Amino acid sequence: MTTINPPSTQIVTVKPEYLTEILLLNENAIPHVNKVSREFFQTQLGSAPYFRAILSEGNVKAFLLGMSETASYQSLNFLWFQKRYPKFVYVDRIVVDEKFHRGGLGSALYADFKKLAKLKDCPMACEVNIHPPNPISIRFHQSFGFKEVGQQDTQNGEKRVSLMLKNIDD
Repeated sequence: MTTINPPSTQIVTVKPEYLTEILLLNENAIPHVNKVSREFFQTQLGSAPYFRAILSEGNVKAFLLGMSETASYQSLNFLWFQKRYPKFVYVDRIVVDEKFHRGGLGSALYADFKKLAKLKDCPMACEVNIHPPNPISIRFHQSFGFKEVGQQDTQNGEKRVSLMLKNIDD
């Protein structure tokens, strides 16, 4: 476990009992993340190399789901990276409870996730919505050192994403 400020906040590996809160956080973050089922998250418990959450007073306040380039995952954005990069770790989603935005939880999860990228000696990949716009997320990712490497439309043009990469040496 990694402790971050305040002392009662910890980064932990997601357990099945956290899935109800994770699903609720995910639902509240739509359209910045896509809707997924409890079963999707349940499957990730056993297969994702990174599925961690920040707990405060026993409740989930943020989570990050990350995958490696070998994942069997049909997301158009993941497949875009898989087609172009032989090795990477992919942020499928990071969600922070709105009450805790700008409180350092996202940065703490990314710093923790970066350890996986360093261990695998590969870049970190993600996408951020351009349409509908998600300026908070774009600024956050840019401040963390992510750079745009492409764009694509998804959901029949309803969404446009910035595909971003961060080299671990940056």
